[in-house]
Amino acid sequence: MSRFVILMMWLVAVVGLTFAGVRFSGLLDSMLPAGEPEIPRFSPEMVLPAQPNFYLVCGGNHCPPAIRKVESPVFPVSAAQLFSRIEEVVAPMGGKVTFRNGETLHLRLVFRSPVFRFPDWVDLQATPVEDNTSQLLGYSRSVYGADDFGTNEARLKKLLGQLAEITRPKAAN
Repeated sequence: MSRFVILMMWLVAVVGLTFAGVRFSGLLDSMLPAGEPEIPRFSPEMVLPAQPNFYLVCGGNHCPPAIRKVESPVFPVSAAQLFSRIEEVVAPMGGKVTFRNGETLHLRLVFRSPVFRFPDWVDLQATPVEDNTSQLLGYSRSVYGADDFGTNEARLKKLLGQLAEITRPKAAN
């Protein structure tokens, strides 16, 4: 083998081991701080970022006009029940709760990408619709980058699907 090939193999090994050490030590989490954005107020006047690195879940007149959003289904449970079920769903998805308000039924989470640990903020709020029904308001956004490559949309749609599944009325036998 030539010296160049041996040198390149050592270089790849050193860079790989260095990245693994930084990645799995939690150092990337401190190198890429998530910050602490303001708690959003879901309303038609809500200010959205100019870059396409966010996604909304809205219901009723709670959100501004935006291309990057989906309408929330109406869940057959009260807003308080929906709020209590959200944490069941987001824990296996890897979200870490950083804020919880049981009065306003608002939950804030931070998610991190698997490899490079880029943080994304997710704000979720259960809101009543009618008698025993509710909707989810959600705002998922990336902290870094101008595009999220569909991650925020996929996350919120997965969350909606799982909430729909666990709040579906059980069929009577």
